[in-house]
Amino acid sequence: MTDASKEELPTNQPDIEASAVRVTQPRPGVALITILSEPLGVLRFGVKRALKSALEDLERDSRIRCVVLTGTERAFSVGSDIRDFRQEVDWLLENEDLEAGVCAAIEASRLPVIAACNGFTLGGGAVLALACDIRLAAASARFGFPEVTLGAFASGSGTQRLPRLVGRGWALDLLLTGRTMDAAEAKAIGLIENIVADERLLDRALDLASRVAANSAPAVAATKRCVNAGLREGFSAGLALERELRVKTGVGPDAIEGQAAFLEKRPPAFV
Repeated sequence: MTDASKEELPTNQPDIEASAVRVTQPRPGVALITILSEPLGVLRFGVKRALKSALEDLERDSRIRCVVLTGTERAFSVGSDIRDFRQEVDWLLENEDLEAGVCAAIEASRLPVIAACNGFTLGGGAVLALACDIRLAAASARFGFPEVTLGAFASGSGTQRLPRLVGRGWALDLLLTGRTMDAAEAKAIGLIENIVADERLLDRALDLASRVAANSAPAVAATKRCVNAGLREGFSAGLALERELRVKTGVGPDAIEGQAAFLEKRPPAFV
């Protein structure tokens, strides 16, 4: 397996749970964020803050072109810790803002984020995976949104992201029953893009991230923005943004280098 600890990137995480999120750079242009919190990648307030801070740090790092997000051992993340739950309006709203904020940061990032779902991907952890741009899963991975079995529901953007990915019927099947599905069913309904043998998951995710990182960063960022805008705001909005960004990328140095490399039959050396 790839040595994901090759280079640990500096972070500026003020929260006491910063140690629950490890950021490394195992490949050129690729950052790996690993959720280390126990038990099972639980997303306490401090972990969510640390994760959002890590994403913000990477957003500002010009060396980084793509991100892989994963967990450890048996879990990607099982979401919020029910033992932390409070029946208080302020706490509930803060939790909602934190969870939705991390997902929004992933969606808005210039960086494509690949979820490598290595095990239990449940509740808020599953919502976190939904926010990522591409999802790979270990063969042993399990997915579900069990919130309704606990008197809650998949907020933090879960009720909005899931039907956009798998359709209304499958989304309501999962959200209303709280049942857990295996990786094969998750792939069949479009929740994940691919299934990988457990021992190969991280390597496959990093290989995919390396392919993305080798391309023009402005072109990659523009592609992600246009796809998200079209899905969120409609076809016309997506076309309008394509027109705007086509000009910006088309006059940039990467466009010049890409054309020259093609004509000279050599790999491009993007800025």
